[in-house]
Amino acid sequence: MTLPQYRILSLVAGSPERAGRIASKAAVSRPSLSGILDGLVKKRWVQRNEVDDDRRGVTLEITPRGRDALDRATASVNARLEVVLATVDGAERQRALDGLAALGHALELHLTRDRATDPEPAVGAAR
Repeated sequence: MTLPQYRILSLVAGSPERAGRIASKAAVSRPSLSGILDGLVKKRWVQRNEVDDDRRGVTLEITPRGRDALDRATASVNARLEVVLATVDGAERQRALDGLAALGHALELHLTRDRATDPEPAVGAAR
């Protein structure tokens, strides 16, 4: 699983949403999202569902197979992080975890601010 696939799969797993909303949350262009989704659909990790009141609208939903893949990928990342953090003492380990949490929060605030000022990222943008 690629990092972009992981990001999109994680967002879709949060709740079924329209593709445009997922693109905005992930800060990727719709064409970029389409390419990532094509791979996720091909692997049967995500399914596209038509929106009843909008012929062009599509909602995205994680499949049981996608949930399993996401859980395995998350477990793999967590296991690798455990190996890395095993080399430091408890206080330093906690500082590292706190730093990662703070970085995640800062990135989310940054993306939220960017989406508010520029809701449609440039084509190919990976902000």
